[in-house]
Amino acid sequence: MSAPTRKVAVVVWGGMVATPLLFAAVTVAAVAPRALRSPGLSGLFFWMAGAMVGLGVALSRLLPLRILPRDQRPRDTLAFARLVVAWAILEGAAMFPLVAELVTGDPFLYLLCAVAVAAQVSLFPSEERWAAYAVQPLPSGGSGRMVR
Repeated sequence: MSAPTRKVAVVVWGGMVATPLLFAAVTVAAVAPRALRSPGLSGLFFWMAGAMVGLGVALSRLLPLRILPRDQRPRDTLAFARLVVAWAILEGAAMFPLVAELVTGDPFLYLLCAVAVAAQVSLFPSEERWAAYAVQPLPSGGSGRMVR
């Protein structure tokens, strides 16, 4: 099996960015009856969604770099795995405010979704980002070996 290329990563990135956008369109079109909405929970869900988006943005920047290469696989495989993990974290963070909007009807939740989608768009697999995510940084210990 060959290593995924940057072109494949661009296609995957496009699909993962499109998912929250399409679901946002569904939430706009699917207007639930007032009896099914819980506007009293809008404050709680807004803060929960804000925490989810903030945590998602932070984790999407920190966790992928902790993925270490296995065996002698190509660097492109490492870059692809790291980027897919970052995109998946942000996709989940973008979906939570949309589900909360379905429950509460609070339109400000779309702003939080937009923040997560913007963070996802900022992780486009450009040549520079692909090369940066393919590089294996040394652990803070220096040599990479554990010494007892």
